[in-house]
Amino acid sequence: MGWLAYSGGGGETTDVHASITSESMIETGALVLEAPLPSDHRAATLLEVATLHPTPSLLRIQSIPGEGFSVLISSGGHVFHALISHTLQARTDNFRLTLNWDSISGDGLLSIEHPGDDALFTSELTGCIAMSGALVLGALSETRAPEVQKKLAYIGFHQGPLSIGPTPTLDYHTPVLTPQGYRKIGALKPGDTVISANANIVPVLGVFKKVTPAFGSYAPVRLRAPYFGLQSDLVMAGTQRLIVGGSDVEYTFGCDEVLIPAQHLINGTAAIAQPVGGTTTYFQLLLPENEAFIASELLLESLFIGRLRRRKAIFKHTSLAALPRNLLPEHAATVSQILRPYEAITLAAMRAA
Repeated sequence: MGWLAYSGGGGETTDVHASITSESMIETGALVLEAPLPSDHRAATLLEVATLHPTPSLLRIQSIPGEGFSVLISSGGHVFHALISHTLQARTDNFRLTLNWDSISGDGLLSIEHPGDDALFTSELTGCIAMSGALVLGALSETRAPEVQKKLAYIGFHQGPLSIGPTPTLDYHTPVLTPQGYRKIGALKPGDTVISANANIVPVLGVFKKVTPAFGSYAPVRLRAPYFGLQSDLVMAGTQRLIVGGSDVEYTFGCDEVLIPAQHLINGTAAIAQPVGGTTTYFQLLLPENEAFIASELLLESLFIGRLRRRKAIFKHTSLAALPRNLLPEHAATVSQILRPYEAITLAAMRAA
């Protein structure tokens, strides 16, 4: 199982597995895309693909005002239609739509989430049909069209199920402070311990790994030393949040510390977009109380799972599913202020002065 095809970066980066042809059929798989949430009150088509060979097929994904999103797939005389509602508000950043299907059992799951927080909406599906290779190839071709590039950050097709919910965001080589010194996050294992922001030794409950197309919310950001006290550069997904405090934070924002999504710091100096072609692999730690940990002298937020263990129907579709649900912690929502892009850039400029 793995990525069969994906396209991102304005259609400039596209990859297709050799097994995908117009005649192939994906019986069990997943489609994922990220896009800005439509802000108007009219129906908007995010993607529409129609093919005639080897059989008439259609893939259409639409935003429907007051309803949510609609996914329509038809192929070889079979038709599948799904709807999902949500309460996300129009934002400048992206939402993620994931369709998991199993045409053998007919079961599936459609989900909408906002990368970077715990907003997650799902709809259980029945009557799922296989996705044709012709539709996959057609979707990749569509992403090269300028009007589609404005709507989609990326689209990907995966062989087998794709997990939803809390997701890893840190490069394998991220140095994490432990009682034995700094260790690469990708080398840590459950049962190891790390040093938290308040200097406590806390156990690692889980180490999660995800291979994903490096676009949208997964586009890598390089934080550059010595900004924000870094001893070395760090690479992470744009949604990974830094925890920053100090007298300048207290004076400017009226609080002891703030959370900063890494993507909000991109200014060509303190942080830059990290060029990566194709896919990237991220890691993250699950800690008992969502403690912040220390990476190259910087405080980073660990994996936030909220009360996900209570959502039994959704839990089995997440990356946490391999862990005993009744033994997982519950994380309280953060009360720290999350900086907006212009606020983050202002703080970075102040510290560089």
